[in-house]
Amino acid sequence: MSVDSLSQMISLLSDVHSRLQGLRNAPAALLKTSISFSSPTIRNDFEKAKLLTETIRSDSVQAALQTAAQSAATHSQDKLDLNIRREIRKRRRVSLFLSRSSVLNSNSRPPSPGSPQPYVPHDHRNASLFPSDVIPPLQCHDLPDYIREFNRTHSSRLHIWTRVRGSTQLGNPAVVRFTIRDVLVCYITMEYSTSESVLVTESIAAFGPREKKSPHSQSDYLVYQTLSQQIARMLQSHPRVSFQSIMNLLCAYEGLFIERCATCERVLSAEGHVPPVARVWMREGGWEARHISCAQV
Repeated sequence: MSVDSLSQMISLLSDVHSRLQGLRNAPAALLKTSISFSSPTIRNDFEKAKLLTETIRSDSVQAALQTAAQSAATHSQDKLDLNIRREIRKRRRVSLFLSRSSVLNSNSRPPSPGSPQPYVPHDHRNASLFPSDVIPPLQCHDLPDYIREFNRTHSSRLHIWTRVRGSTQLGNPAVVRFTIRDVLVCYITMEYSTSESVLVTESIAAFGPREKKSPHSQSDYLVYQTLSQQIARMLQSHPRVSFQSIMNLLCAYEGLFIERCATCERVLSAEGHVPPVARVWMREGGWEARHISCAQV
């Protein structure tokens, strides 16, 4: 297409656009009841609209509109292709920058907490739910002496819980209150038989340090509900675990809200935002904190 033809089309479309802009106020004027349809202004607007309609329907204007539409589509595709190429180049630059940064910082800066952590398989042969019991299980008549010795050597506290305040008589089932200050309170319910006085742990209920709950109720907080469920699963797998091993386990929760998971190295889990309530006994390193989902890997 020649330059003269293109100039004529542009001039023609510009004229149509100007005439169309001049008629934009005509519909609003027609809605005014104070103006008569027989007024010269209204008749003039109708005449202009009729002439503009005929002009737009003419072959020359239709050809110019078709050419303009084709040109717009072509330029739009060119712009789209340009944007795609620009985005590809941008991604390549970012990828190159990240790869260089990872090489430079691999020995100087650890990955951020939000970055995905590499999977490190655990050696399950060195892990167990509880440490091996090498001491005799605790009997009911030895419980008071054990509690006194425990409170003397630990920062956490043990107390016999009774329904009647001030009573010191050990019931059956017996309930012991375990407390880690500002962290948690656990009620350990144990039973024993007259023929065999060995204490057998039936259940453990965990609560917040300021919750006023009975031993057989449930905490109002998700973290302590999850902790109670986790310990219940451990007891179900080892129903005859000794009371001493239970105390060993509960003392490992002193850093419940600050200790990182040994698997994902995060304090809060990605799902549920719960701290690592699971504890796994490593034969060579003691208790390891893990999220429940990480402990099942």
